[in-house]
Amino acid sequence: MSQRREIEAQLALYDDLSGILGAMRSFALAELHRISRREEAQQEVVRVLAQALQDVAPFQPPPEPALVDVWLLLGSVRGFCGSFNEDVVRAWRAKGGQRQPLIVVGERLAATMPEQASLFPVAGADGGLDAAAAIDRILAAFDAARRNVGQTCGLLACLRDEDGVRWQRLLPLPVKTAPAGAPPLMYEQPLVVAAGVSEHFLFHQLLALVLRSIRIENRQRLMQMENALHHLEQGSDELARRRNRLRQEEIVEEIEVITGMRGGMR
Repeated sequence: MSQRREIEAQLALYDDLSGILGAMRSFALAELHRISRREEAQQEVVRVLAQALQDVAPFQPPPEPALVDVWLLLGSVRGFCGSFNEDVVRAWRAKGGQRQPLIVVGERLAATMPEQASLFPVAGADGGLDAAAAIDRILAAFDAARRNVGQTCGLLACLRDEDGVRWQRLLPLPVKTAPAGAPPLMYEQPLVVAAGVSEHFLFHQLLALVLRSIRIENRQRLMQMENALHHLEQGSDELARRRNRLRQEEIVEEIEVITGMRGGMR
């Protein structure tokens, strides 16, 4: 009887855990759908700004050679997302960027990094709603890293993608040869317009990368929760079978006791 009660207590615990994980899975799924729609729109913004960047290419100052690259690692704020952060750290170490300035986005990722003087941790975004605020923090950290270095810096971003970890260069900006034809009509000084377009392009390109990182993070978390729910379901089924076997044994024992009592009375 005591063993069956222990199993029933475990089953009740499994039911509670399944309810909690189910609610978390629903939240991750809703966030995944929301962030996917926003990322798609953000990619269109980047495409339009990239065209505008090429339109003002004749007015861009010649790029200064970047002697040092600042590395930007995009991680997660919350856990339960598999090897999401570990994959980013592994790729960064494989690239040999340990001696260069490093911006780490996401508290979970920052906790896995080795202590070093050139580390600039940045609070990440919980979802798409506060992603823009995270970009402001990233740009502030980049300015701090650039002042610390004291020279022109490039910017390399590392994030988890559908097929693994990938790198993308953000600075210097990808300005190609000046397009042929008449320049666009401007109501401000061309240098001011060109600087503004460059600033907006960098901001929105960073935002697109952060949104993609959040989407992959939520997809990883959703997969983890589905696996956990599957294991809980299997465990519950096994416990239910054990409980039923114990109950059957108890019934048989009760029948034997009743039968023995009646035989003794005769």
